[in-house]
Amino acid sequence: MWTLKNLFAIGGLENVGFAPGQDKLIVLSSQGQGIFDCNTGEKIARKHDGADWWNSFNEPSGSIPGFDCLEGLIITTHGLYGDDNLPKSTTDGWTLSISKPEPDDKPFEKYLIQKIHLISPDKEQKIFIAKDGACEFRAFGFSETGKSFIVASSCDLIIYSR
Repeated sequence: MWTLKNLFAIGGLENVGFAPGQDKLIVLSSQGQGIFDCNTGEKIARKHDGADWWNSFNEPSGSIPGFDCLEGLIITTHGLYGDDNLPKSTTDGWTLSISKPEPDDKPFEKYLIQKIHLISPDKEQKIFIAKDGACEFRAFGFSETGKSFIVASSCDLIIYSR
């Protein structure tokens, strides 16, 4: 079953991307770059370079060279710069869905929000994962392995794995 591994507050989160064939995620923010192991939920590397990552970011493809344990890899990212093309389903049928804008819970019902749910292969379970609001969604989806998924907003990162 899916388990919440961690929730990180990341101000100025802009783009995220899974390393090809792995459950390691690169996060690009106004504070620099980070690498997260989505199987454990741990932050495993950090570059405190502010937005200097922009110099090596390929905007047309949304890709960036990896660093530290991802050195030598080119990672396609999703979010503020480019489309969110992370996989929304796994090969064994789990899916992530986003709702249409709807009123938030009381007492904030005058604000429209979107919710992300995890849906089981048999469609019997619909598990609430996250909602936007003060922080706007940047990207969400599964790794290529299907063993983890993330929800990234402009201010936080949610990591699940199984």
